[in-house]
Amino acid sequence: MKYLLTIVIAISSVTIAQDAPQIPGWGVYVGGAMNGVTIDPEGEGITYGRELNVPFVGVSRGIQIPGFPIPLLVGGGLGKRGFNTEYDGIDFKSSNSTNWLDVWATIPYPVGPVIAQVGLVYGTGLGTGVNKTEMNGETTEEDVEGEFGDVTDLGLLLGGAYPINEKIGINFGYALGLKDHGSDGTKMQYNGLYLLLGYNF
Repeated sequence: MKYLLTIVIAISSVTIAQDAPQIPGWGVYVGGAMNGVTIDPEGEGITYGRELNVPFVGVSRGIQIPGFPIPLLVGGGLGKRGFNTEYDGIDFKSSNSTNWLDVWATIPYPVGPVIAQVGLVYGTGLGTGVNKTEMNGETTEEDVEGEFGDVTDLGLLLGGAYPINEKIGINFGYALGLKDHGSDGTKMQYNGLYLLLGYNF
C-alpha cells in the first residue's frame, strides 16, 4: 500500500522544450501543502485528517550530470509536516504541525504543456512546531520544541510543473511516504499534496 508524504516539500518551476530540454538556472519557490498521515491500524472512533500548512519556501537549480542524458532539478528549503485528529462523539479536534528542512531531486519529462516530474525528497525535523486544539468552540495554540520521534524522513515525489511564461511556473503533486514513524506496532507515514509558485532567474 502506498502512502502520501509532505511535504512538503517542493519542486521549482521549469521551462523545458518538448524536443530540446533546457536546464533552468537558479530559482525560488513559495507555496503550501495539505498534509496528513496514514495510520495502520487506525484506532476505533478516530479520524485522521489533512492540515493546511504554509509556507513552503526554498531555492532550486537545474543541473546536468556528465554522461546522464536527462537534466535533474535539485533544491532545498523549509517545509512542514502535519495532520489533525478527530474523535467520534466528542467535540474535540487536535492539529499538529512541525517544521522541516527538505532537500530534493527530480527528473523532468515534458508531457504536452506540463513537465511531469519524479524524484526523491529527504527531510530533517527542526524540532519546532505548533499544536492546536479545538474544543467546545474554543481554540488553543501552543508552540512546541524538541524532537518528535524519528526526525528524518524520506519520500518519493510525483508531480508536475506548468510554465506560465519563461520565468514563472505553477508546481503541483504529491509525495509517497517511504519511512515508518510509528511505534508500538502502529505504522505511521506522512503524506501531503503540494501547490507551489516558482520563479526562475
